[in-house]
Amino acid sequence: MITIKKLKSMRPDEIFASGQTEIEHPWFNDATRSLIPGTRNTLVNWIAIRGGIHDWAIYHSLDANLEKSDYLDGTDHLRVSDAMIARHGAKMRREKDIKRCVPCTEKAFDMYRQ
Repeated sequence: MITIKKLKSMRPDEIFASGQTEIEHPWFNDATRSLIPGTRNTLVNWIAIRGGIHDWAIYHSLDANLEKSDYLDGTDHLRVSDAMIARHGAKMRREKDIKRCVPCTEKAFDMYRQ
């Protein structure tokens, strides 16, 4: 569980959590890859990183693409490094996705960088 105290104890730009999850495909209505039949979900790798002032954010791999096919549900983005996701990934925006990846207190969630 991430708290304000834990955020303050981390170094700026520290990646403090990472994983893989499904999110609703953010920009294509014809997304086909999903582990959950009947949804428009797509698999992404994600990292949680502390900002400069005990704020934080989660970025996912779908925008850290290496190949054009990633935009059409390719999987090359799943092979990028955490550092690449931190530099070029898309920010996770939906509260339920954020809290599923990184459980946090409400005060810590208030520090999420929108």
